[in-house]
Amino acid sequence: MAPFHGVVIAYTAAVLLIAASQGALVAASYQQYLANFGPLYFIGLPLVTTITHVLLWCLRSDRPGLRTMVSALPTLSGNIASAVVTLAMLILFMGSFTTFKTLMPVLMDGFPHDRAQADIDAWLHGGMDPGPALLQALDYPFLLNILQWNYMVGWMALAFIPAFFIATRKDASAIRLRYFLTFASVWVVLGSLLACLFLSAGPVFYADVTGDATRFGGQMQVLLERIGPTHRPYLWQSYVNGTIGIGTGISAFPSVHVGVAAMNAFLLWDINRKAGTIGFIYLGIVALSSVLFGWHYAIDGYVSIVVVGLLHVGLKRLFANRLPMPAAAAITSPNPATP
Repeated sequence: MAPFHGVVIAYTAAVLLIAASQGALVAASYQQYLANFGPLYFIGLPLVTTITHVLLWCLRSDRPGLRTMVSALPTLSGNIASAVVTLAMLILFMGSFTTFKTLMPVLMDGFPHDRAQADIDAWLHGGMDPGPALLQALDYPFLLNILQWNYMVGWMALAFIPAFFIATRKDASAIRLRYFLTFASVWVVLGSLLACLFLSAGPVFYADVTGDATRFGGQMQVLLERIGPTHRPYLWQSYVNGTIGIGTGISAFPSVHVGVAAMNAFLLWDINRKAGTIGFIYLGIVALSSVLFGWHYAIDGYVSIVVVGLLHVGLKRLFANRLPMPAAAAITSPNPATP
């Protein structure tokens, strides 16, 4: 896992240098992420996993003896230590990500690209903004509430809980480094580099950053009536007041929500085609929801899928070149490698 740890340390150092140059070290969000993700990764999920393993062990007819269990302790302890370090690095990474995301409007002097991105979006969709059109087609309160819950809660679970099991399960060791490097690449490339270069706030904040309250105002009003207030005021007040917390920072292009869903879909497709199909269906739901609720322009999702696809292919080829020699080749080798 050393390459992943190196990426996290380098990214964190860069973020802290940028924050220091802006006199904004107080904006660091590491404490908030430790307070929220720490109990999840180091108490809640380990407890659930342990209870599950104990129950399964009790149901086994061929339970291993005490000597076998004791002999496995050194290996188990090493695996646990490695997982703890990896998950701690993930928490550090997310703190750095949110710290930089909060600083982006300062670095870019606001949100300069909303009008251009909204216009491109409309041009690609026959001269109409896709968000209001989607809402008109899917204006069913029950459906909207389900999609809203998934976008805010379900996505969070699918974005961060799998990391725990990939970090801790022995049978995930073959994909562990590739998964975490892909995870970091998606957040850095989409959510930091491209987001900062083309910073926009999205339809939900379009009136605030452009002064045009009519273009997406109707969509926002209908959503307020159908599903009630979202965390929009929380994000905007955090931006205005310069405060920081879990999930603070505003950026629309490109969509990290869509990017993470795409990352999972591509990885699932490599592992199992049926699981991958489900992953791509879920990706479509997330992409649709991001536009429906006004958090993103449609192009935010399109670009995310293309970029994540390229990252996936690049890392897949990189790791394919690192695979051990096939057994057939090893037999004919004068100095066969250990399998």
